[in-house]
Amino acid sequence: MSNTAIHIGFPKTGTTTLQKHLFAKHPGILYLGKPYGDTDLKAMINRLVMQESTVYHSDSLKEYIKKHLANEPGQEKKVFLISDETYVSAAKVRDKGVVAHRLKELFAEAKILVTIRNQMDAVKSGYIGGGRILGNVPKKYKNKIISFKEWLEISGKMYHGDFVRNVVYFDTIDYYARLFGKENICVLLFEDLVKNPHEFTRKLSLFLDIDFETSWDLIQNAHENKRISQADFQIETLRSKLGFIGNVTLIVKLMNGLGEIWGTSKRSDVDIPGEWYQPLWNLYKEGNRKLVENYRLPLENYGYPL
Repeated sequence: MSNTAIHIGFPKTGTTTLQKHLFAKHPGILYLGKPYGDTDLKAMINRLVMQESTVYHSDSLKEYIKKHLANEPGQEKKVFLISDETYVSAAKVRDKGVVAHRLKELFAEAKILVTIRNQMDAVKSGYIGGGRILGNVPKKYKNKIISFKEWLEISGKMYHGDFVRNVVYFDTIDYYARLFGKENICVLLFEDLVKNPHEFTRKLSLFLDIDFETSWDLIQNAHENKRISQADFQIETLRSKLGFIGNVTLIVKLMNGLGEIWGTSKRSDVDIPGEWYQPLWNLYKEGNRKLVENYRLPLENYGYPL
């Protein structure tokens, strides 16, 4: 199908909101992506993202897509869109370039939609959204909560699975631009989705060539994966420190009830440790300047490192 688009993420940029409320429901989109209703398709996408090149084959996914398109009436009038932020996920992908080439093999003429977020906020969201909880570790450490500073220190020593370096956006975007053509790249800002959703939706609809009014009806007031409250965040941290494994629902409800008094009912947040602020800023500023130069993005308006 010639009218094809791939939304590659990045994580923590409103991807779930777009996937559930716009992509999956717009009549002008023939959608194949998260949330996956077909376990076979999900398994094939996981192989595309994670499988070693020595054993990876695209034949089954090609056949699946072919059958999917054949069964959709009027598909030639729609944009065929796939969306999955794991294409560029540090936790899943060993080599984002390999994934990009596999997508190029499947969809030679595709448009590439990218959503990004101020990295100084993105790293905080990555920590609060799950990075603070240890996963693939020995049992006695599993589900322990580490501090933001500890998380940043661990990320700084990692190669695979490093969220902090993964949000140096320009390198990934430039790689896709070289594969698919710069004219086929659209970069949208998470901050516009939150603060200027009308304009965000207009740009997205224009790029995908779908009806804007329908897009706007679907996307306004939609919001998924809301951050946990400060009360929940604090009680989870306390529970981890004390090694308490009982039911803390009652305690959480009590803390939420007192939230207005204590100021803990608001969305959870953390401060970037002072010694980490400038190194992070320096890590992101060069690539962001290139994004401004190449795609005329208003990053300065939202305080991106520049």
